[in-house]
Amino acid sequence: MIIKMNKYKEQKEEEKIGRLISSAKMKAPENLKYRIMHQIEYESVLSGDKNIKKKSVNRENGSVLRDLGSIFGTMYAVFAIIAVAAYIIQGNEFYQSIEFWGSIALVAVVFSFFWLFTRIDAYIKEKEQRKTFSNSLSNSEKRK
Repeated sequence: MIIKMNKYKEQKEEEKIGRLISSAKMKAPENLKYRIMHQIEYESVLSGDKNIKKKSVNRENGSVLRDLGSIFGTMYAVFAIIAVAAYIIQGNEFYQSIEFWGSIALVAVVFSFFWLFTRIDAYIKEKEQRKTFSNSLSNSEKRK
């Protein structure tokens, strides 16, 4: 019986404390959620700027090396095919002819221009990405 009375007193005290706390609570403004989400988006855009620059530099270096390896590796494979085919068809003298060196120079020029165009294309795409990123950043600042 005494234990029940002690529990009853504790429950009454907890209810009193709960009522005191609930009456002292402040209500949040209606647009608080919007302001918090806007702040989070704004901070993520600002902090994302550094990450995007680091990623784009790494991505650019990786794509340059990948392009170099794939394009010029294919070029040297074509050189090897031309050399083997020339040796089989014409023999050793064909290596000293103008036709052989002309075809080698033509293949080298074609692959070099192909590499140049891929680099120009990558530069244009990177420039457009930076432009859209800066536009989104300025739009988020205007909303504030």
